[in-house]
Amino acid sequence: MVGTVLGLTVADVVLIYPFVYRESPRRKLWLFPPLGQGHITAYLREKGYSVRFLDCTFRGLDWAVAEAVRENPLVVGVYCMVTLQDDALAMAKRLRELLPKTLLLAGGPMPSGNPKAFLHDFDGAMRGEGELLWVDLMDCLVNQRDYTHLEGLCTKGPDGVLVGNQKSPLIPKEILTQLPMPARDIYDHAHYQQYWQQKFGFTQTPVFTARGCPYGCEYCDQPIFGYTYREHSVEQVLADVERALADGYSHIWFADDIFMLNWQRALKICEEIQRRGLKFKWDCLGRVDVNRKVFDRMAAAGCQRIFFGIESGSPRVLKQMGKRFTPEVVHQALQDANETGIRAAAFFQVGYPGETTADILATLDLIATLPLDYLSFTITYPLPGTKLFDRVVAEGRLLPEDRQEWKRAGHNVVTYRADHSQFKLRWAIYAGRARFLAERHLGTLGRGLGRLITATTVRALPLLS
Repeated sequence: MVGTVLGLTVADVVLIYPFVYRESPRRKLWLFPPLGQGHITAYLREKGYSVRFLDCTFRGLDWAVAEAVRENPLVVGVYCMVTLQDDALAMAKRLRELLPKTLLLAGGPMPSGNPKAFLHDFDGAMRGEGELLWVDLMDCLVNQRDYTHLEGLCTKGPDGVLVGNQKSPLIPKEILTQLPMPARDIYDHAHYQQYWQQKFGFTQTPVFTARGCPYGCEYCDQPIFGYTYREHSVEQVLADVERALADGYSHIWFADDIFMLNWQRALKICEEIQRRGLKFKWDCLGRVDVNRKVFDRMAAAGCQRIFFGIESGSPRVLKQMGKRFTPEVVHQALQDANETGIRAAAFFQVGYPGETTADILATLDLIATLPLDYLSFTITYPLPGTKLFDRVVAEGRLLPEDRQEWKRAGHNVVTYRADHSQFKLRWAIYAGRARFLAERHLGTLGRGLGRLITATTVRALPLLS
């Protein structure tokens, strides 16, 4: 089902990923193509629609706009997460001028959580999982039927009132296991592999094995997959892994919210990796409340690093966040992982509503005692759609005139009326990172320097607002 313009075949749908790599050459970012748009592409193709995917990462926004105009599609879908909002909205303005008859839609985490912010520049915002919704939309367009009734598509009526402000129904597991895995031929493998090889000395690409997380941490948003847990079949996962390896990647990033959420199933994937004789390294997001034997089996199947969302060293703050573990459990889990040969990485944040200086210092103390291979340390960001966002709004901490947005990964801007100044929170982050890096790279000298950094921070933080 493709259109034609002056005899030239054009795509029915153009999907755009508006991230542009603009970082300093010295900074290393994990750059991955968007799996969601790969899944949507695969399902649209299966239903007979043609799709062109435009990844701006290495080619820029101007290139994507020009290519979209050349395709002259029925629909353009633009993905957006927190750090992409400015570029997504700017792209919509340009596309509206150049493609006045094309339907422009925003999708991804930000439109799912806050669709109203996109409806001035886009014709609609798609909320939630996209595969089934995209096919229903295309069927309406091709058959010239109204599409504004579709559940998951939010538009604005003539009176400015939001129309259809519901998320698309979650795809049931029995359907999910029948859907195609992502169309990997659309990705710019050459540029991604060149980047990874230059920055890290190996190549890595993502694979989903499951969708969603049922835990419901206060700060965490699940705008696409919801607070559920639905698995792809082990056969689907391994087939996708084999396709990724055939594309030339040496490492896999299992991109689930928590790969080990169902640890019995995680071990089935590990067993199948070994049964097929697949030799590759892989990383994942994990949980701390698992048995040592799970780490042993994962290591045997090629797991080299697990990222743990620890977030705080204060039991009081962990409880407020909705975490179900203690710092003691964290210590044991990371020690177990290290002893099996798996490197441990961790995410932490400061600036949580109600967090005290003592809580911040407890987090710095915990970081200093953990056997970490990698540390991510950021300022708390209340995402629209989370319970945390609702709480800071209810407490009068989030006013439109105060609102700032992160423009890049790790921007560390305070976006609400926090209990501490941005300067103080950044000091804590820099102190935590500095000690981690010093002790990791400078041996005995680094350990002494780390203790000095901590001692200075313990004295300084209580004096800062």
